[in-house]
Amino acid sequence: MPYSLSLLKTRAQCDALLEIANEKIAVLTFRGQETVFRTTNAEGATIELSNELNSLNTYITAITPALATMDASNDRDALGDELRRKTDRRDELMRRQTKSGPELLVERELEKALLEPQLPIVQDLITEVTAHRATLTA
Repeated sequence: MPYSLSLLKTRAQCDALLEIANEKIAVLTFRGQETVFRTTNAEGATIELSNELNSLNTYITAITPALATMDASNDRDALGDELRRKTDRRDELMRRQTKSGPELLVERELEKALLEPQLPIVQDLITEVTAHRATLTA
């Protein structure tokens, strides 16, 4: 993007703009580090949640038909209690998934993708302002 650098008539104006741009780089760098951290955490949580849900679904799918064929006994009652606990846990994880599931991970990845191109843009501005500043006498 062409900037209106010709309107900067003094080195002081260039210096002020360079200071603003350097502050922007510091903010973008911090936000970049924060976004990487948040994305990494979301990725780990999403994978862990997904793995546990898959495991619970496999267990529930396998045990439900077996439980229905068992005769009344202490073993059947214990297995029924275990199945209820697993089902409750699955339901809890499915509710949590909306807050820390794949949607959150993709949102974090979007934040990172939107942030990444900004740093080179500011660095290019600094290069252009520095070059323009060198052409000024005062």
